[in-house]
Amino acid sequence: MQNGYEPEFIGDGIRIPLPTFNRSLGQSVLRKPGLRDGRFSDHTHFTLVMNEHTRQLIYSAYNIDQSKFRPKPPDEGKRSWKKDKVIGEEHQLGNEYYKDRKNSIGETVPNPYDRGHMVMRFNNMWGDTNAESDKAGKETFVYANSSLQHENLNRDEWKELELNIVRDFQHAANGRLAVFTGPIFGDLDRHVILSDQNSARVPSGFFKVICFRNTHAVDDEPLGVLTFAIFQDDQVLRDKLGAATVKTHRPYQITITELQNLTGIHFGEELFERNPLFFFDNELRNEAVNVHTVPERIPVNTGEDLIGDAGDRRCEVEPLAQRRIIINSAMINPEGNEHRGEWISLHNRGNRKTSLRKWRLVDGQGREVVLQHSINAGESLRLKGPDRGKIRLSNAGGSLVLFDQHDCIIDHVTWSRPEVRRLGDGVAFMFDHGQ
Repeated sequence: MQNGYEPEFIGDGIRIPLPTFNRSLGQSVLRKPGLRDGRFSDHTHFTLVMNEHTRQLIYSAYNIDQSKFRPKPPDEGKRSWKKDKVIGEEHQLGNEYYKDRKNSIGETVPNPYDRGHMVMRFNNMWGDTNAESDKAGKETFVYANSSLQHENLNRDEWKELELNIVRDFQHAANGRLAVFTGPIFGDLDRHVILSDQNSARVPSGFFKVICFRNTHAVDDEPLGVLTFAIFQDDQVLRDKLGAATVKTHRPYQITITELQNLTGIHFGEELFERNPLFFFDNELRNEAVNVHTVPERIPVNTGEDLIGDAGDRRCEVEPLAQRRIIINSAMINPEGNEHRGEWISLHNRGNRKTSLRKWRLVDGQGREVVLQHSINAGESLRLKGPDRGKIRLSNAGGSLVLFDQHDCIIDHVTWSRPEVRRLGDGVAFMFDHGQ
């Protein structure tokens, strides 16, 4: 049974070495006797690198052989979490940061942060026998393999990314994957505070890089690379390049360059070259491929949304504050009958009338309505009843994506269960557009 990450796991001559770090991040890497090369903690199929300051991982590197999955249901039974003995208890967050606490008058204060698996148990359950698969799954329950992940993200969008993209990955020619995943920290991170002397940083988001033997080799290059990020902090979405193109509660396919800028992790020139999205940090190179210096970020709902190579057709997603036609508001939780009372409002912020003929509005479950309307400058269009088609607005959280007639993304919005609850019945939800 494979112990730790294997760089040559994909095969066909492809070698994906462990990432390195910029100078600042490199100074935070936990170095300790007993770790392989003083830095790496190896487990069945995966390797962890820790940050001694955050006491959370910098990244996990793991391999998946999809042909050897021997899964049990992902939520079957409770698992016992433990500390990684080699890393040491003092270098990883324990259950005290994840459990509910009592306030000064004895009331229970719910903790919204889960032990977010970075290497998911269900995706690590593979091997030649059921025993090997089960052992690999159990080894993911170490605190060093977890990070402070909001329950709304951990149990929804992150889980969907793991199960619908990673586990069901369709682009690998031989079913073998090399995956890197971990938290994204920034200056605007929040904190879980236990006392004046004891607190932990809450990441602003999480990333995942998938490397594979491409089913359709591009330019005779067999390596394929896809990069994703999900953010859980409203503020951090505005602090990079001023683009304001990201919204919370949604996976994004992003560029290797932007991920390196956000994390300080260097994934190497080969992964940069094989990543299909554009952002070179170099104006002349960007002009050569007709893209802007703002990095491409593609909202992802399902595996069908993925950009597989640089030649795939897609449209630039405009910064939030520059969008002309927006999904402005929605009655998600109406008083009375849910189905009859729901509506969606589109607004034209531009200075001219805009035709929406053959535009599509799609919800998170893939239900859609094809539009045949126009909106005058400064006016709104309310979609209600038959005009809303099969779209449903779930009180438990959901999303909407607006496409034009060329299938370019014009706007996309999300909402969560707590946000809907805070509004109460009969109050429209107003979506943020970076004003």
